[in-house]
Amino acid sequence: MVVTVSGLATGVALLGVFALSGGRIALAQAPADAVEAQPADESFELPAIELHGFVSQGAFLSTDNDYLGYSERGTFEFLEAAVNASSEVADRMRVGVQLFTRDLGPIGNYTLALDWAYLDYRFRDWLALRAGRIKIPFGLYNEFSDIDAARLQILLPQSVYSSRNRDILLAHTGFSLHGTAGLRGAGALDYQLMAGALFVDPGTNALVVEGPVELDAVDTKYIAGGQLFWRTPVSGLRVGASFMHTNLAFHFSVDSLTRMQLVMLDVVPDDFDGTFIYGYRDMNLSIGSVEYLAGDWSFSAEYSRTTYRIYSTIPMLFPGNDQDSEAFYGMAAYRLSRWLETGAYYSLFFADADDRDGSGFPESHRAYQKDLAVTARFDVNDFWLWKLEGHYMDGTGDMIDPDPDDPDDLARRWGFFLVKTTLTF
Repeated sequence: MVVTVSGLATGVALLGVFALSGGRIALAQAPADAVEAQPADESFELPAIELHGFVSQGAFLSTDNDYLGYSERGTFEFLEAAVNASSEVADRMRVGVQLFTRDLGPIGNYTLALDWAYLDYRFRDWLALRAGRIKIPFGLYNEFSDIDAARLQILLPQSVYSSRNRDILLAHTGFSLHGTAGLRGAGALDYQLMAGALFVDPGTNALVVEGPVELDAVDTKYIAGGQLFWRTPVSGLRVGASFMHTNLAFHFSVDSLTRMQLVMLDVVPDDFDGTFIYGYRDMNLSIGSVEYLAGDWSFSAEYSRTTYRIYSTIPMLFPGNDQDSEAFYGMAAYRLSRWLETGAYYSLFFADADDRDGSGFPESHRAYQKDLAVTARFDVNDFWLWKLEGHYMDGTGDMIDPDPDDPDDLARRWGFFLVKTTLTF
């Protein structure tokens, strides 16, 4: 479906009219010979439509290393905007949709995307069916990572909630079953089961390809997984786990000169047509989560593992190998007043869970990334807020390496600073 700018504006305007009018629209007057069958003052009720959205603008700067953009020189390429609508269209049936755009350094570039769109029918409290483009239930915050006003941090812990991979892992297209089962005096269980496919647009995602290689397509095949959370009898405490399984295949092509060079080097056969596949097979993502809310305090921690096997159709150039990465963070926040909230987290990422000190890497700091972050949030009113955030970074394990052959191109220790303002409606 192609949505034009004028069509989108008209649709948003109509949604606004419906919402402001309470969804009540009078029918046009009936013909004179049908007055008795259709009273002129009869009207019908449209379902109430909830219309919301936000616009965020930020900036960031790093003391070393370009991170999420051209941060060494400082950049204002940090914009997010969305509009969403939802409605209870029938008894126990709800629909919703969100359009989203962003610019984060080289990512996004203001491309308008369908973030999510779903139909949800609830049979019982413990059983509901959701279909469409659905948010992926992964960890504590993946389903809310697109709502800046719902959290303290500018950047959620990047070891688990990577902003670079946001467009890939936010939602899937398919089905999910979900519900809540009461456990009497033992709390309640919230669950979700999902199956579908990921959508990865080579033109707008975070994949950075330079030189003679071009990314033509991404085949995600399928994704399946689930999530289970136990809301314990202790008020504010919940613990749970999430799991996802998928496969990714990246289809690349090279120019004619590179193709001939690869043939001459006997890296590829003589009939090599310039295209090849590089992929992740049997990718498993798992995470354990705990969260505790107590008054103005909030605490959370998560531990994640990601395993997969790299493969390619030109193994002499890209040999296959097994990968096992590890991530963890602990986070705390405190609301001092109606308008001020502060917090901090410590996040760890290890590219190889069996080599945390980096002994097998060209530079040891490329094996890990440790992130100590401090945030302050200022709520001007119910609709407008400001955030300030500083990071002390040790390691470059979660960064795209600009030059793998140069061991000195990335600094081990560096600072990263952000400011952001958000208007919601």
